[in-house]
Amino acid sequence: MAPQTELRQRQVPKTDNVAAVKQAYTWQEVAQHNTAASAWIIIRGKVYDVTEWAKKHPGGQEMVILHSGREATDTFDSYHPFSDKAESILAKYEIGTFTGPTEFPTFKPDTGFYKECRKRVGEYFKKNKLHPQDGFPGLWRMAIVFSIAGLSLYGMNFTTIYPLQLFCAVVFGVCQALPLLHVMHDSSHASYTNKPFFQYIVGRFAMDWFAGGSMVSWLNQHVVGHHIYTNVAGSDPDLPVDFSGDVRRIVERQVFQPLYAFQYLYLPPLYGVLGLKFRIQDFTETFGTHTNGPIRVNPHALSTWISLICSKSFWAFYRIYIPLAVLGMPIKTFLALFFLAEFVTGWYLAFNFQVSHVSTECGYPCGQEATMAIQDEWAVSQVKTSVDYAHGSWFTTFMAGALNYQVVHHLFPSVSQYHYPAIAPIVKDVCKEYNIKYAILPDFTTAFAAHMQHLRDMGKQGIPATVHMG
Repeated sequence: MAPQTELRQRQVPKTDNVAAVKQAYTWQEVAQHNTAASAWIIIRGKVYDVTEWAKKHPGGQEMVILHSGREATDTFDSYHPFSDKAESILAKYEIGTFTGPTEFPTFKPDTGFYKECRKRVGEYFKKNKLHPQDGFPGLWRMAIVFSIAGLSLYGMNFTTIYPLQLFCAVVFGVCQALPLLHVMHDSSHASYTNKPFFQYIVGRFAMDWFAGGSMVSWLNQHVVGHHIYTNVAGSDPDLPVDFSGDVRRIVERQVFQPLYAFQYLYLPPLYGVLGLKFRIQDFTETFGTHTNGPIRVNPHALSTWISLICSKSFWAFYRIYIPLAVLGMPIKTFLALFFLAEFVTGWYLAFNFQVSHVSTECGYPCGQEATMAIQDEWAVSQVKTSVDYAHGSWFTTFMAGALNYQVVHHLFPSVSQYHYPAIAPIVKDVCKEYNIKYAILPDFTTAFAAHMQHLRDMGKQGIPATVHMG
């Protein structure tokens, strides 16, 4: 990937976009226009200057700027699934065509499967007079979770009964993860509410201020990278990027190391450091090198830097400074409680994420060899690279933030998770008609076992992972 400083910028006449001279642009040239001052985007082989439209975007300016300077066809379709209005508006901003090789592998165009899914799910919302971005159930549920988190935080800091403090640390660790799976996750996909400002506040409060993470990092990793290039080796930030030295072996393209024979033993404990690892990568990668795995991170505004520093400082203040400096908690006690809570959060999040995509039930496009063309359509690939479990269990759905309906989430990220149980049968019927296997496991235990089996399979030299997708 060529550094942005070395890219040659083409100037477009500052006239109305409709009248602008149509030119052919490479992805490197489009990549230069990745800020609020100049935002270009590639959709279906055409280049659009959406700088002015970003300010008027109903879903908020952030989502447009986040995807500026990139190819965003599948993102555009999955975030406007029930209306053609966005397509008609977009046409007014065309400035040229896309040419040359692509930055990341591309999918085949939709031949009808995704169109049919969108049609039927859209009819469901219209018939039942429901709004896709209705996250109200998450508001009162998370109010309860935050209340429990507050009580457990009090128990850690103000009680002197050590076993009770440890119990409170575990409870706090779970309560730190749940808002991230619920309101933060939905907010990051603009599916929590149709009010961008409220969505921004709720999402940032849960991720940045309460958990000490960074929504900016999450948006680049999860929304820009993982959701489009799911399980695509070399493109999905959730998969190993270094094919010769990563601690995990997930796809066959990775160079085998003898250590991988034991990855099913050493990886689960390491999942506990997930939260701590991400907080460090916020600085070293997202805000430092402007990368998130293979994903380019667009430049940050000054306000974004200020927000990062303030939220991290607040988190350190209430999680570290108050217990140690204000309450005088012994350092050994503090470290035990702090790391126990953080490891519980890390394990909780990691296990929920891993069983959905790193499994014997999932496919891995480009997992065996590098290619710039994927054999499936984007929507079909989403079904094949995801696995569901425990359909019909309200308890599992709540505790997993509806990640047990992973296929539905990937096909309709702009729909609130609280609609997934009702939508899943619709998607399942369309999959059956198009002869696409929709993997649904009976419960989390079975899903976890499939994840562990994949780790075992990939730890055996010369033995490919067992994939049941066919």
